[in-house]
Amino acid sequence: MPGLFLRLWLAVLFVGPLLYSGLSAQEPYSINKTFSPEELRQDLDHLARYLPHFHPDPYRYISKDSLMKFVEFQKASITTPLTEREFRVYVKQVVAKIGCGHTDINASRAYNKAIKEVVRPLLPVNVFITDSMKLMILNDLSDTDGIFPGDEIVSIDHVPTQAILNRIFSTYTADGYINTSKRQGLRYDWFKYFYGLCYGFASEYKLGIKHQGQVTSYTLKARPSTKDSLYMSAKPAQDTIYKTKTCQFWMDKQHNDLAVIRIHSFDGRHWRKFYRKTFHYLRKHKVQNLVIDLRDNGGGDIGKGLAFMSYIIPKPFCVYFDRKPNLIPLSRHLRMPFSSRVTPILFTLSPLEFIRHGRLRHYMPGVPKHRNRYRNQVYVMVNGKTFSMSSIAASYLKYKAGATIVGEETGGCAMGSNAIVNGKLYLPHSGINISIPIYHIYHDLPLENNGRGVMPDYPVHYTVDDVFLGRDQDLEKVRALIRK
Repeated sequence: MPGLFLRLWLAVLFVGPLLYSGLSAQEPYSINKTFSPEELRQDLDHLARYLPHFHPDPYRYISKDSLMKFVEFQKASITTPLTEREFRVYVKQVVAKIGCGHTDINASRAYNKAIKEVVRPLLPVNVFITDSMKLMILNDLSDTDGIFPGDEIVSIDHVPTQAILNRIFSTYTADGYINTSKRQGLRYDWFKYFYGLCYGFASEYKLGIKHQGQVTSYTLKARPSTKDSLYMSAKPAQDTIYKTKTCQFWMDKQHNDLAVIRIHSFDGRHWRKFYRKTFHYLRKHKVQNLVIDLRDNGGGDIGKGLAFMSYIIPKPFCVYFDRKPNLIPLSRHLRMPFSSRVTPILFTLSPLEFIRHGRLRHYMPGVPKHRNRYRNQVYVMVNGKTFSMSSIAASYLKYKAGATIVGEETGGCAMGSNAIVNGKLYLPHSGINISIPIYHIYHDLPLENNGRGVMPDYPVHYTVDDVFLGRDQDLEKVRALIRK
């Protein structure tokens, strides 16, 4: 009898899981799966209900009535079943209306898993978008005769380029009314993916291309996503003095009294040591000109950004952020890791908090360094991908330290954004999820929030040749300013 029980137990132990896995097996998810119009409208209703509820500042750049009218317009536009990719365009257009670059839209988990196994037929060009919104060839990946870097794309599949860019821009979440972040986000090899999102992927593409004033039509075969590539000129190597994984410091080879600090992000390890050694070197060698390169810096940790600014800003300063005192971080509709859920509770333990305008406001002070603080001329190089903490740094360095800004309008607003802690809102049918910040950040600056980024004192404009050949026109402008 004991042997019988043992055999039964072993059968349950080894055969049971196999039976369960067979019963629970599901059909593989297809990226071409469609959802009914009613399901998609319900998803948009869910989005319209909870996005403004969870977001800390949803109506800064659009009124409530206008946002709800646009949602109804989107719902009325859905008359046939759509795939998740097609529906994601509708969701992205709604979310983009609130003007928050930290609020992002992601495909469902099932879609993300399935797309890894799919070879997508891509538009076979890399592009550069000029300040005047012209779409220029950077790399022709089809190797078609007669197409050269610098040629202008005037249409794709008979749709004018301006209409294409307007549609793609309408899906791109950005702070306020800033377009530089969209141009920079679509540059080079990213445009083809956004085009595929908005217009679909095809085996061939018809392009109208202008070369030396004459427009010629080309039919280009798609390039497999597994063979996607980008060709750029190598940048000259620098004799780095100090560096971490996210920061480098060197002296300029063309100007012996110009130092450069390149910060890729306010993140990583050993940053305190890097700051301390770098600014000690600047003081010891009496360097008169300092460039802080924040281009393509997407942000990072606020504390690390404040620590950096404390070596340059001469007086105490502060960044503050707030939210309505409620139980949103505990909501079952907003998914967050445990650490993110308890963070708002931990913030309430800080003595630097007050109730302002019905919101719980927290303060993060910056205390200037005295011994190694840099006291000479500062230049800050920025572009449309200077975002979040790096745009805060650019704004404070300009208005509190008198730094000269070179480049283009930053991708982050000059007077604040939304960030700190994020949660995810999942739409019930499609599974599309929206990453939503729950705090609004304010800047202690004598400015009004007009929805624009930090504007350059000296704007710099790039051509396709500049990009293709790796010319650093921003640094050249700084060198020219020093020589004056």
